Amino acid sequence: MKKLLFLVLFMVTAMLSQAQVEKMLGQWYTIDDKTGEQRSCVNITEKNGTYQAVVTAIYDKDANGNYREMKPPYPKEWEHVVGTQVFVDMKAHGDHLKGKVYDPESQKTYHGKVTYKAKTDELILRGSLDKAGLLGRSQTWKRKK
Repeated sequence: MKKLLFLVLFMVTAMLSQAQVEKMLGQWYTIDDKTGEQRSCVNITEKNGTYQAVVTAIYDKDANGNYREMKPPYPKEWEHVVGTQVFVDMKAHGDHLKGKVYDPESQKTYHGKVTYKAKTDELILRGSLDKAGLLGRSQTWKRKK
């Protein structure tokens, strides 16, 4: 009886974790962790258990302070960003994703962890130099509606 109960609890936990990860799919606005400004739009997809995030648009502010999508030709510092794959070998680990994260601004790859916050419908992306996530920074992404 105890084995059956354990098996049922394990399966329910696994299904809930997978549901959290599935909520990460779709389009997200990236928010600069230093300035608080909307920087880009990223589309997260899943294929064969691996999650991809590709930059689909970049944003700047107009004269009124409203965000607008930049159109080509992009400024030199941004021309390589659209189409860039941000997640590298990102896989589900319980209720979060783990793998590598590419930062188009610094053009460096870091250890990454992505967590979904159901209360706020936000993603928290943690990029770090170490696997434990101690030496790094976090960025909040907001769902594109």
